[in-house]
Amino acid sequence: MNCLISNVAAAIEGALSQFAKTATVEAEYGETVVEGSVLTLAHHGPRSGNPAPCLASNGVAGEGIEALGLSHLDLDSLGGCAAIIGRKPEASTFWQLAAFVDVNGPHKLGSAGAEPADVARLYAFWAWSQKNRYLPPRDGSVDDVTEQVMSALAVIERICADDPDLLRSGEEFRLAEDALNKRSFCEYELGVIVRVADTFVSHLYVAPEGNPAKAVVAFNTVTGAVTLSLADPIEGVSACAIMQAIFGPTAGGHAGIAGSPRGARYRLADVLATAEAIRDALFGK
Repeated sequence: MNCLISNVAAAIEGALSQFAKTATVEAEYGETVVEGSVLTLAHHGPRSGNPAPCLASNGVAGEGIEALGLSHLDLDSLGGCAAIIGRKPEASTFWQLAAFVDVNGPHKLGSAGAEPADVARLYAFWAWSQKNRYLPPRDGSVDDVTEQVMSALAVIERICADDPDLLRSGEEFRLAEDALNKRSFCEYELGVIVRVADTFVSHLYVAPEGNPAKAVVAFNTVTGAVTLSLADPIEGVSACAIMQAIFGPTAGGHAGIAGSPRGARYRLADVLATAEAIRDALFGK
């Protein structure tokens, strides 16, 4: 079976049309989904009521699937691939945790009520994924990722079998994230965390003492960039609009995360102004 990937819907649709029996896993592009001729596993946007692909059962597509289409590779999509191929590890509580995190975000892990063993497995996957990250071609072309998918599934099988080396790497990753949380933390006020670090920290929505935040304002000491990110979508609040109001139209991003203009360095005063702006937006000042 060929595993094919593209960040353009028409491209993956055209590639799959060359095969008789196909399936897709999270081949979602905004409101659009590319459907497989036999099976479509998708759960975002208008399809948010569907279960996460990683919850599918082994053999869900039957036999004879010739090609599988994807838009990206992550734990959820890989779980769906494993189910279609028929080599998904029987670890139901782990896959339930994977689905929870995929839908709610990694920052909600603490509210998942998961077993420690499954949390350890999740960190083991994150540690491996950080070093083996794959992104589809930027030009929208189709790439054959069969080898990458099979390699990832072999790692997931080892993780679900509690491979000690992978679990050890996961624990090291968790400890490093905790350390980064502590060393980058500056303040927590009215649901907004301010962070300063030499690396990406906009995903750390929980303060070291455990307080969850609605937003993170981060300052990168290497690039001088300011980033505003939201833990969850907030009606009427756009990170991009706030950043453009402060830094001008060349600030870019999306409703959920946006940054100061590329190539320009800013100061801590700009960080504090951004934090004040998001607090005003959150509380309607």
